[in-house]
Amino acid sequence: MSDVGFADLVEVYRHTSFDGAGGGVLTIADENVAKTIRTIEADEDLYDLTQISLVNPVDPAVGTSVSINVAAPSHRLGVLAQDLDRLFLAPGAAFAEPAAYYVIDPGFARGDESPPGDLVRYRVLLGVIGVLRDAATYVGELQRELVFISDEKVEVPIVFTTADLPESLIQQAERLRRIFDDALHADEKTGLLAAAVIEIAGGHRRNARFTHLVTNLDRVCDEVERGYRLFVSSFSYSKIRKEIETARLDYIGKIHKTIVDIQGQLLGIPVATIVVASQLKRSKDCGVEFWTNSAVLLGAWIFVGLLWLAVRNQWHTLATLDREIVSQRERLANEYAAVRADFIDIFDDLKKRIGWHRKALVAVSAVALAGAALATLAFLMLTDKGSAICLMSH
Repeated sequence: MSDVGFADLVEVYRHTSFDGAGGGVLTIADENVAKTIRTIEADEDLYDLTQISLVNPVDPAVGTSVSINVAAPSHRLGVLAQDLDRLFLAPGAAFAEPAAYYVIDPGFARGDESPPGDLVRYRVLLGVIGVLRDAATYVGELQRELVFISDEKVEVPIVFTTADLPESLIQQAERLRRIFDDALHADEKTGLLAAAVIEIAGGHRRNARFTHLVTNLDRVCDEVERGYRLFVSSFSYSKIRKEIETARLDYIGKIHKTIVDIQGQLLGIPVATIVVASQLKRSKDCGVEFWTNSAVLLGAWIFVGLLWLAVRNQWHTLATLDREIVSQRERLANEYAAVRADFIDIFDDLKKRIGWHRKALVAVSAVALAGAALATLAFLMLTDKGSAICLMSH
C-alpha cells in the first residue's frame, strides 16, 4: 500500500469546496494534490483509509477541477470535522487535542498559525480538564466523563461547544493553574477542588454540569482558595508549634547535658580541695614531706587541666547550639513572619539558658583554678626550703 499521510489529505481538503453532503469540488492546484488522488484511486485499501474518491473516473490534471466524495478518514490518520463543535466530539478530544485534524470551517489544520479564538479557548479548557481529572475519583475516557465521590456521587460528562467557551475562561483557567502549580499540599488542594465540584455542579442536570463549572470557574477557584487558606492557617500553625516545641525540648536537653557530662569532675572539686588541705604537711627539707606535697600539688593541677579540657569541649558544644538556635530563629522570621511573635520567646529563653550555662562553666573553671592557686600558695608556705633547690638537687 502506498504511503499517503494526513498532511497529504489536508492539502486535498484545503483545495476542496465542500457541499455539506459528503462531497465537493476539488481544484487540482499542483502535482502533489494530483499525485495523492491518483494514488488513492489506484489502491482500494487507501480508499478505505482515506475515504476520498472521484465521482467520475478522470485523470486529475493540474489546473482542473474534479468532483469528489469525502468522508471522515480513519482515526489512525486524523480527524476531519465540519466545524470546531464536531472536532470537540472526536474520540479523545475531551481530554487532549487530537494529534492531527482539519476543520472545514474555518479551514484550519493543527499546526497552522493564527488559530481561531475558539480553538485557543479550547486548548485552555483542556488544561482545566486536566486539573479536574486529577481531582476526580474516577475518569471514564470512553464515556467522556469525570466521577467525583464523597458523601454523594456526582458524574460530570465532558460535553461542550464553542458557545460554552467564554472570553473569561482564559483568565480564570490561569487562576486555577496558579493554584495547582505549587506542588505543596497537592493532595489537599485536589480534595478541595473535588468538594467544590460536587457542591457547585451536583445540583444541576447531568449534561449541564460541565458547562456550569466552566461558566462558574471563578467560583470554583474561590472555593478552593478559601478552603486552602483555612487548611494552611490551621495546619501550618499547629505544625510550626509542634516543630518548635520539639526543637525546644531537644535544645534544653542538649544544653543541660553540657553540665551533666562533666558533673563527675565538678564533684571532684570539693574532694580535691579537701585532699589537698589534709595532705599538705610542713616540709623543712627535701625529705618525704616535700615530695608528698609536690605529688599532691601536681595532682591538683592535673585535675584542673583535665577539668579545663572538659569545660572547653562543653563551651564549644554551647557555641554550636547557640548558632543552631540563631539559625532556627532566622528561619522562623523569614518563613513564618506572621506567627513569629508567638514563638520568639522560646528562642530567647534558650539563649538565656545557654548564657547561664556559660557562666556556670566560667565559675567552675574559676573555682578550680582558685583552688589550685591556693594549693600552690599553701605548698609554698609549708615548704621552708626553696622547692627549686630540692628539684635541682635531684
